[in-house]
Amino acid sequence: MELHDVLRELVTEHGSAILDDAAGFRGVLDDVLAEDQATTGDINLLVDAVRFGVLSPLREMIDGGADPGRAVEEAGLRLARDRGGDDQAASSWAAAVLGYAVGTVPAAVVLRYRTSRPASGQLPPPTAAPAPGPAAPPYQSPPPTAWPPAPPVHQSAPQPTVSPTPAPPPYAAPAAYPSGPGGYAPPGGFGAPPPKKRGAAVWIAAAVAGVVVVGGGVAAAVALSGGGKDPDPKKVESSGPKEPDVDVTPAALDERYGTLASKISAGATDCKADQPGSGETEVVQCSVSTGTLRLVTYADDAAFTAARTARFDYRAGTMSADNGATALYEYDPERGGTTDPAVVYWDSKGAKQSALLEGEGTATIDAVVASFTSTSPRVTEPTAPAHPKLIEFIKINMDPAKCTRERTFFTGETEESSCETDDSGIIVSVGRYSTRKEMKADRKYYKKQYDEAGTQGGGGTWRFGEGEAEGGYYAYLDSSGETATVYWDWNADDCYCYGVARNFEGDLEGLEKWWPSDD
Repeated sequence: MELHDVLRELVTEHGSAILDDAAGFRGVLDDVLAEDQATTGDINLLVDAVRFGVLSPLREMIDGGADPGRAVEEAGLRLARDRGGDDQAASSWAAAVLGYAVGTVPAAVVLRYRTSRPASGQLPPPTAAPAPGPAAPPYQSPPPTAWPPAPPVHQSAPQPTVSPTPAPPPYAAPAAYPSGPGGYAPPGGFGAPPPKKRGAAVWIAAAVAGVVVVGGGVAAAVALSGGGKDPDPKKVESSGPKEPDVDVTPAALDERYGTLASKISAGATDCKADQPGSGETEVVQCSVSTGTLRLVTYADDAAFTAARTARFDYRAGTMSADNGATALYEYDPERGGTTDPAVVYWDSKGAKQSALLEGEGTATIDAVVASFTSTSPRVTEPTAPAHPKLIEFIKINMDPAKCTRERTFFTGETEESSCETDDSGIIVSVGRYSTRKEMKADRKYYKKQYDEAGTQGGGGTWRFGEGEAEGGYYAYLDSSGETATVYWDWNADDCYCYGVARNFEGDLEGLEKWWPSDD
């Protein structure tokens, strides 16, 4: 019996209360599981899923109408970040197993993550820079906007204040999760029976008719060709589609697409001109070691802008930069939790050109980025927080210069960064959502964690000095006593910003002392 079936049987026999306490749950697993049914890493992961309260918000999302696969992906993303690790596929598997155990998640979703995640084993301890993990298919959002640098904000130090918190809006149900590609195809049917053999008289009649037709055709061809003379080769044209007359030699490509990279042809082979689509004047497709390179020249600014807008989205696993003149977009399917290819896109508005590197097979985002950098591109990956409001938010109690951009963990985020602090035991993530609704859904999640925590710190709102409440604030220690968390956000217009600080030694008091800045 597989592990998820064992857990479902346990819940059926003893009730879902066995999933309420992490320590008790571990004892149950140690008692009932055979050595070959689960590794230590699997057990640790499931226990952490219980400890971090994965099941409750998972059930809320599904009960609210969310697709189970999409809900599992969201729950897995949160668990991966709560654990400070980088294996989102494994975390989604754990969420799916618990959901299946209580009859909320179908077996097909469990099996999807069981086959896609890496081999089980002892998972790595939390690290200071959470990294990628396997999400949601893209949905269209407005393109990122170039922002001017923001002036520094000098304000009095914020102080967390416990005050009543208004009921937040319902947990945002993610968009429907489409079924994965490559669905089961039924085996082909038996071939058609062989044709029956015709009688000899039939074949003889057909042969005679063939000679007559061929003979007549030959005679007619001789008469029309002027007595057997060869036709003028220049007058013979193919009836098929004509290939675009485009120079695809490396030197020519480097010259024409020089605004995108100084050596766009680096590593490219088998370059061929494709038929341009609507709004395109030239398309060249090349093979590279990680997949394909597609180069496009657009007919006008409108076509170029439409193409850039269509490329950018805010699904989990993305990182983007847009200064108006140039833009860059990356997608990591491992962190995004999909089987879509890894992608790096960049463009030049002045030249009305774009380049798209798309991974194939097992090509990771790191491999595709290596192909990108080998071309010596004119645009670089963002390395620091970009939005001025997010920078202002970070300055409340940290130095933005110590924050490093990374690909987003959650759908709806425009950007995310990890930040260093003067206390090496504190790990901080900050980010910005595209809408206030998405930020409030995040706030609701952490309020629930706070409400269910065994040890609570400050909870409610924070403010500047004696001013009005500025945003949500929740500090708590998980049931194991190992992870202390402080969550805060900001209600400022056009911010939709949040921060999450953690200490994996259970020092909640020290974490709260760190949070208010005196600078």
